[in-house]
Amino acid sequence: MRKLKAVMVSFAHVHAPGYAEQLARDQRVDFAGVYDEDEARGKGYAQRYGVPFHSDLASMLEKVKPDLAVVCSPTRMHVEHAKLLAEHGVHAFFEKPLARTVKECDEIISAASKAGVKATVGFNARFDPANAAAKAVVERGELGRVFTARVRIAHSGALDRWFEGPRWFADIELAGGGGFLDLGVHGADLLRWLLGEARGVAARVANLSGAYPIDDFGVAVIEFESGSVGVLEAGWVQRAGDNLLELYGDRGTLVRSPGGLRVYTEVKGVWGWFTPVNLPRLGSNTLSDLIDAVLVDREPLVTLRDGKAATEIMQAAYISSSEGRYVRLPL
Repeated sequence: MRKLKAVMVSFAHVHAPGYAEQLARDQRVDFAGVYDEDEARGKGYAQRYGVPFHSDLASMLEKVKPDLAVVCSPTRMHVEHAKLLAEHGVHAFFEKPLARTVKECDEIISAASKAGVKATVGFNARFDPANAAAKAVVERGELGRVFTARVRIAHSGALDRWFEGPRWFADIELAGGGGFLDLGVHGADLLRWLLGEARGVAARVANLSGAYPIDDFGVAVIEFESGSVGVLEAGWVQRAGDNLLELYGDRGTLVRSPGGLRVYTEVKGVWGWFTPVNLPRLGSNTLSDLIDAVLVDREPLVTLRDGKAATEIMQAAYISSSEGRYVRLPL
């Protein structure tokens, strides 16, 4: 099987080093170059991995002619970078969120579609075996009709000032949103994956710590076309505590915690808590899935339209909070 020639487009995002390490270790890939808008940072990582550094993205694409690019630039730059990659026929992984707004997502989707390239968004929660098992439980009807769901994704980023280096995370123009967007977009995708399309959002987004000039917490109530209601809580102000997934149906309950996955339901006439075994595995993460999708010519498991849908939920939440109203979807 042929190897894909891959490049990194920026190390601005805190997860970029992990993806670079993945490219360096993946036997299906030839790590062939680094572009970064921050020359010193980019040169440092290029030297670490023994690959050329390029100060101009278009020039790198012309010289290296990569098959695939990992985009970890500030979110504002995603549209510009997506268009350049599409023009050069390069398949792309985008760190989440896909873009700051639905409009920007549409520009990215249009560019990729016209060029016929494959692309994905870094929603790695779908590849967690516990989350994949939760989806299987829902689809098998073990919970019955799911009435409510709750997701919390939070850490202490604002409390411990994690973003003194990557300051763009706290710049509304560059990032599009703060702690609620940064982490909440994962939860928005997870809830939609489990419950279907969303039809409306009511939310409160706030800056509780004052550590950065941007929001660091938010909570949203999301209504789904199925009739289910989801509660999404996310932010950078959780000193400690569990990041949970909870699903409540008329025939059972599912709880995913750091301690594992538990399901309360009826099995052969007996009601009780059960621990699923042999959890399904969809793959290691979205980048690995994109590499496979390019090699075997299939659609990635996470698509750009999934990225747009999650961005739309989050954008609606910010509108709801700022205007004090329920926001119907689509925007």
